[in-house]
Amino acid sequence: MKGILARALPALRATWLLLAILSCGGARAEQQGPADWRIEFEAVCVKTDLAMTLSSEELGDLVARCDRLAERIGAEEEIVRKVFLKRLQSCRALFVFVLESRRAAPVGGGAPAPAQQSPSATQQHGSDAAGPQGPPAPEGSPAP
Repeated sequence: MKGILARALPALRATWLLLAILSCGGARAEQQGPADWRIEFEAVCVKTDLAMTLSSEELGDLVARCDRLAERIGAEEEIVRKVFLKRLQSCRALFVFVLESRRAAPVGGGAPAPAQQSPSATQQHGSDAAGPQGPPAPEGSPAP
């Protein structure tokens, strides 16, 4: 019986957490009207799927919007604040990553070219049609 309860406990906790979030959000929305920051949150974080196609200017704007949105979410109740700030942090981190990777990319753009094998390396391993044979055997070992 303890094994079943131990396996079910994480699922029960997750369910409880989800219900708490939904009930807090619903009660708060009824008291103060619709949470306009949630609309902004969805508008910003939905663009994570498109991050690689956005311009650097658009990515910078999204990072700034995330920063402004974090201040607004910070005023929410603890459970809502923790959940949405964590999600917002993930969205912001992706935008920053893409933006910084573009700044670090070579001027020609695109992925770096694969390394070419030097002619001396092909002579060392032999050059037959089957491709490289792997590293040379250590000295003193029997030949294959």
